[in-house]
Parts: sequence; structure tokens; C-alpha cells
Amino acid sequence: MPAIITAIIACKGTFEFRESTVRTFFLGWTAEYERHFIQYLATRYDVSRLEVPKLLKRLHRIATVFSKTDRVQDRHVLLLGRLYSAAKGFDRSDMLICNEGHVRRNVLPSIISAFPGRKVLLVRDLVDSAFIEEMSPFFDRIYSFDQSQCHTLGMQYLNQFFPLGFAEAEQATAAEPIQKTSKPHCFFLGRDKGRSAVLDRLGSALEQLGCVVDFRIVRDITSTPESRFHSDVLLDYESNLKLSLSADVLIEINQPGQAGFTLRTLEAAYFGKKLITNNDSVKDTQLYDPSNIFVIGAGDKWDESALRDFLKTPFKPLSKETLYAHSPDYMLEHLIKENSTAPC
Repeated sequence: MPAIITAIIACKGTFEFRESTVRTFFLGWTAEYERHFIQYLATRYDVSRLEVPKLLKRLHRIATVFSKTDRVQDRHVLLLGRLYSAAKGFDRSDMLICNEGHVRRNVLPSIISAFPGRKVLLVRDLVDSAFIEEMSPFFDRIYSFDQSQCHTLGMQYLNQFFPLGFAEAEQATAAEPIQKTSKPHCFFLGRDKGRSAVLDRLGSALEQLGCVVDFRIVRDITSTPESRFHSDVLLDYESNLKLSLSADVLIEINQPGQAGFTLRTLEAAYFGKKLITNNDSVKDTQLYDPSNIFVIGAGDKWDESALRDFLKTPFKPLSKETLYAHSPDYMLEHLIKENSTAPC
């Protein structure tokens, strides 16, 4: 476990948390930051992250070797799911939480189909109507962090949540004293996803305004033409956190078609950093304050005078209630409340 996380894992929160008898299982959450917020929740709630045995995955591959379709309805093997459910002792009062990134993989659809309790899918990226149609038979509710997607595809909206727990974020900020400099330090980290041209222009504008620019655009299939900010190094969660904590300004540039804000927006709010973003919808959230967030205009244009004034304006801390509404604690309590009735 990374040092910055280990030092704060056992801290107690500011808020009182509601006791719940609902057992909650997270299936298909494998990234480092995902493992962390689940481990954090497990210190306060009856929460577990499920591991699928390699033998079960191997049996699934054998059982579906002749399948000629990628549709999960045609590839799930209910018997394997029932065996796993029986071994884990799942019952009707339990809740299963999955994410769209792994939900179609190997034996997971079989486990989801056999799970006897409430089943929830969290969609964190852009999907289409075909995906929702394919997933709907497996889940009681499907949520998205993107309000536009919810409206278009009929999903339910859920606040984007920060991977660190509410009390942890406060501890992390206090544990990393920031050495202020005369030049604002601006930081971006992420895969290209067609965003390098905008980031090139923004980086040059910030440099002209006297900022130190640390952009790390990780190359992918969209990385043409070459950018001076391109990198082949994808940093781990611990390194990412440290760089965000040491910066003055964080950069969020959404990929085309994405309206929901990213985790970078929450990092800025929790860590007391300014944010420059091209996501206009953030203005409609409780996280928005013009002193803290500068929104690039249509066509990725901006008023350099307004940007200069923004960089000089002090950050205004947000209320604890606002931050808590975007915590993993709130996310879990909200899902338990909305999905507390066992299926018929």
C-alpha cells in the first residue's frame, strides 16, 4: 500500500455514518484507486471486493470456446455463476456493484446473472444505447456520472465520487505541505484521447502568463501529430496524487462528447487547487465557484485577460457538506438507500 495512503487509512471522519446491515460486494474493480476506496469503505461498512478464481475463468473459456458472438447474453454460463454465488454465500439482502469497464469480461456476466440480491451498474465512461440494451437485463439499476448520458439513455444520475474518503482527503492535504512559488504550477496527466492539440495551445498560453507547465499526455492511438507534452509513462495512483497535491492549478480537458466532470475536478475541490476545464456543465454543480474554476469557452477559446485575473484570485474553500456529497461514503449510502429492497 502506498505510503501516503497507508498513513491515513485508519483516520476517523468528521461526519457520523449511518449503520447498515446491507452486505455490499464490488465486482470487477481492479485499478489501484478502486481497490483503495473499497478498502476505505470496508473500514466503515460491510463491504468486500470480489476476486474471481482463475479456475472459474478457465472453465468459462472452455464452456464458451465455440461461441460465435460477443454478446454477454450468449456467453454467460449460469451454472458457473451459481457455483460462485453458493461458495460466497450471497443472499437476497446483499447488493452487488459493478462498473462498465469490466462488466462484459470472462465469467463476470455469469456471476452477475446468478447473484440473488440487488445489482447495480456504475457507468463512468461514454457508452451507447446498444450497451445499455445489452446490460439492462442483468441489473436492477444503471447509474451514470454524466447527466447528459442519463437524459439520452435513460440511466439514473449519481454524483461523481472522489477515490479518497472524506476524512482521508483532509489528512492527505495536511500531510503534504506545499511550497508556494511566485509562478503558478499547472498540472495535467492523462491519456491523449484526441486532446493534445487543445493542451498544446493551453500550455503555451499559460507559459506566456508566467506559469510553470507540467503536462503529461500519455500516448495512445490518437496521438498524431506529435506534442511536446507527449509521454509514454503512465504514473501510478500514488505518484499522481503527489503531483496533484504539489500543483497550484489542475487541468481537466474532456474528450469529445463527454459532459460529466472527471476525477480531476474532485481533486481540485478536495485539495484546494484551482481548475481549468473545458467542461461548461461544471457551472451547474455545487462545486463551481468562478474563483476556483475557469471554463474554457466554445471552440477551446479563452479570454487571456480573464485567465490572468483567475490565476491571481485566491482559492475559496468549499463547504464540507458539498465535498461530502462527492465522497465514496455518500456514494455507498445513496446506493444502499435506493437499492435496499431485495428483488422479488
